[in-house]
Amino acid sequence: MTVDPHIDVFADRLRDAPDAGLKLLASAAAAVRDERPAANETWAGAFLEDEAPVALASGADAALARIDALADLDAALADRRATLPKAAPSQAALPQVARGAAKGLTELNALPDPVREAAFSAIMAGGHFGFAGFGIRRLAIPMDTPLPGGGHVDLLRIEPGAGVATHDHEGEEFTLVLTGAFDDGHATYGPGDINVGLPGFKHEPKALPGDVCFALAVSYGSAKFDGSIGLLQRLTGFGN
Repeated sequence: MTVDPHIDVFADRLRDAPDAGLKLLASAAAAVRDERPAANETWAGAFLEDEAPVALASGADAALARIDALADLDAALADRRATLPKAAPSQAALPQVARGAAKGLTELNALPDPVREAAFSAIMAGGHFGFAGFGIRRLAIPMDTPLPGGGHVDLLRIEPGAGVATHDHEGEEFTLVLTGAFDDGHATYGPGDINVGLPGFKHEPKALPGDVCFALAVSYGSAKFDGSIGLLQRLTGFGN
């Protein structure tokens, strides 16, 4: 387990100004750690002890039903394909598309409860995983109440070996690893670890070989990229 050298910044903000994004991240961290926080991070457990139980998000049951429906569809298509003559390319691709959709939903279903429910709610509301870099997809997670300072919450899906170019931070950024792992050039972070980015702190997160890295990020401001990507960002607003 990696303890970020700036974890106290997260602990202080969670204690003094616990907005909806920080609450979600703290709940997810406790869930990833099987609700047994490390001794030096009891802030998460202490905070959650005072929280009232939260009902499952609206639409979660429907989303889970869609997973079952996609699995049934995939099986039916596979059986039918075995009895049909050689199919046209579009027909042959259909089972693969169904499998891809089912795989994506299965990945989400394996995430900690607080994140899974938030992700399903975002998707049911019309959200989707958009391009955020080569091998990186991002799903915006809307909060019931706006975060201060233009803050936002994102669920990131990072393929092994993919990563984010070297960047600084306009404001604080807290990233919880849910599955897989990444190294940012300073330390390696695995499931349950929280990476803290602050103004003046540059890093280059890259997912390690193995499992797909899912991470939940709560950001207050945009990343500030170096080099050609930084120029592209200034000219087009990319990454803001």
